Amino acid sequence: MPQSVCPVSSRLRTIRLAGLHRLFRKEGPIKARGVRAANRPQDPAERWELAYSNAGEYAYSRGVFEIFPRNPHRAEEVPREALESLSGSCGLEGLHQLFMIPWTVRSTGWGDQKVITPYSVLAIGGRAVGLWVDKPEPAVKAVIPVERIAAIEDVTILLYSRLSFLSAGERLTIRYNTLARPGLERALLELRKKLAGLARPVPLEDSAAVELPFKWKQMSTRDTIRLSKEAPVAIRFAVAPRKSRADIERGQMLVLNPHELLYMCDPAESSHRYGADTFTIPRGGITGARFRGEALDVAANGARVSLSMVTELGTAAAGWLA
Repeated sequence: MPQSVCPVSSRLRTIRLAGLHRLFRKEGPIKARGVRAANRPQDPAERWELAYSNAGEYAYSRGVFEIFPRNPHRAEEVPREALESLSGSCGLEGLHQLFMIPWTVRSTGWGDQKVITPYSVLAIGGRAVGLWVDKPEPAVKAVIPVERIAAIEDVTILLYSRLSFLSAGERLTIRYNTLARPGLERALLELRKKLAGLARPVPLEDSAAVELPFKWKQMSTRDTIRLSKEAPVAIRFAVAPRKSRADIERGQMLVLNPHELLYMCDPAESSHRYGADTFTIPRGGITGARFRGEALDVAANGARVSLSMVTELGTAAAGWLA
């Protein structure tokens, strides 16, 4: 299920340099992912993806749903150059931190446009996250040091999943079939713990008294939102009103644990309440937060993460992080 980088009337999410109005990169400012007026999702090409033609070895399009990244069982299964490059740049501590991602041809959501996602290897290491690709020339295409990660965005809609690591100067994104998710869980949890820093106070709120629909109640009870099993959490939930007659009401949930702010919502690119879009922002990197209009702006590790949410949640989050 492809999706967009172009903010329209749906949720606005951007990353900007702290203290500035935009984040400038070689590819232009990082923009929000949203939905076009025609409600066709967009999923723009990454800078390491290749132009698609109907000829040659890529003529058969397998699509995002056929992407099943897997952990190698032996070092010999990983291309030698990928293993050497990612070990040096990312500080690998084990093969469970590597994910071999098959090539695919996928739609960008712009008319009939398609791109080739080359075979790649994702590393979630002790020092950095990085991505190596095999074409057009084998090379590491993105590296984000752990200390510069501002947020992790984790989108799941039925069998479509997208995982992004966000920083002031880079966005590293992979797409994959949700059924392959278990292979990523261990390394992701290890990364979150590396980002955790010192425990910070959590407001004394009766989270058990918050009335949650079944889907959100199930999500609120997962150990992963606490990072550690017995950690206290503060929870707020609200429903965002529809923005058009064709839209739906979308749930939004804020969770504050001693180490992170988590923002979860019904994905903007889904026309139904399937799955969730989750932002995880380490509290140790947060240097400021304020709610303006319809967005919570969080300055973190040199970037500014802007999350669209209802006033009730935005003011609560700003107060928690003050």
